Amino acid sequence: MSELSKEEIAEIRDHFEFFDRNHNDKLEEREFIKLFNILAPGASREMAIRGFETIDVDGSGGIDFDEFLDWWQMNWTVF
Repeated sequence: MSELSKEEIAEIRDHFEFFDRNHNDKLEEREFIKLFNILAPGASREMAIRGFETIDVDGSGGIDFDEFLDWWQMNWTVF
């Protein structure tokens, strides 16, 4: 996996903050489901919930930016 530039990380943070509607620096399940529906429009709610639970590595009930960035790099970065 290639290193992201500061600009790329800033762009990813912008995406994260757009979906963090309550501005608590984490994506809660309902916020992540909205994001997931845009990225995978045909996916089921159950798939989105499983994805949320997988990305929330620390089990806090929310996806913080570091968890989001790790997931984004593994799934959406072009190699």
